[in-house]
Amino acid sequence: MWFKYCPEGHLMDPSWKYCPVCLAPLCGWLVRFNENRVEKIYTIHEGKSFIGSGSDCEIRILDGNLSRQHAYLTIADGMCTIVDLGNNPVSMKVNRAETVKTTLIDGDIIQLGDNTYKIKLL
Repeated sequence: MWFKYCPEGHLMDPSWKYCPVCLAPLCGWLVRFNENRVEKIYTIHEGKSFIGSGSDCEIRILDGNLSRQHAYLTIADGMCTIVDLGNNPVSMKVNRAETVKTTLIDGDIIQLGDNTYKIKLL
């Protein structure tokens, strides 16, 4: 069996015409920075979005320091939370403080592995 990817990079079954992740309401963006310039922008949709290097992640980041499923974001009822799954000794930081789980607000800075991200919520 072969697979295909939507324009956002989500893994899809070949028989699907539309990506079920992209059909969920857009809630914001996760913006990766490198030396104060934007390097990549990931869309965030309502519900749970896994972050990691695995092809099954809604936010797929190919970074040797991230595990297959490193963390997840949940957006529901106007609240956004991020949870570190603890699969990797590299910890997660939000606004420079190590954390395992926290509520995010627009503009928070997240560090996963060697990368820094800013969350932009609608």
